[in-house]
Parts: sequence; C-alpha cells; structure tokens
Amino acid sequence: MPLYFCAHTTACLTKQALRELMQQLMAATEVKISRLVASQLGGRMLTEVEASDQPTLEKFFDAHRVNCEWIMRIDLDGRGGKVTEY
Repeated sequence: MPLYFCAHTTACLTKQALRELMQQLMAATEVKISRLVASQLGGRMLTEVEASDQPTLEKFFDAHRVNCEWIMRIDLDGRGGKVTEY
C-alpha cells in the first residue's frame, strides 16, 4: 500500500483533545496510521500513513474532521544507509 506523509493544523486543541484525536485516528481501520507526532505549542501534527490512494486518505481525514495542509506520497525512503523504493 502507498505510504504518505501529511501535515495538519491542530491550533486551539488542548493536550487532552489532541491525545484523544491521535488515539481515534490510530484506532481507525480505513487506513493504517504508522506514526503521529504533534506539537500543542506549534499547533501542528504530522502523520505517516498507508492508504490505498490519496482520495481515500483525503476522505478519511475529512470524515475525522482533520485539516490537511498538505499530503505527500512517498516514493523513496532513506534509512540506515539504505534507500527503499515504495
């Protein structure tokens, strides 16, 4: 399944509300959330997610009322001195 990185605006959410949102997204089955990172102070969240395609991912975030600043499909990943193609 394709891998995506996404950036979101989370301004005005309390730490508790942000935590609940992250848990809700991770529990979903429509897409596979690999990782979520968030900054309450910065009002931003980044997601690493596997989805069948970008329209499916966009619908997922819309259904969960999560604002997307951008969505980027990952083609190449470099880690530990090795480059992997998706």
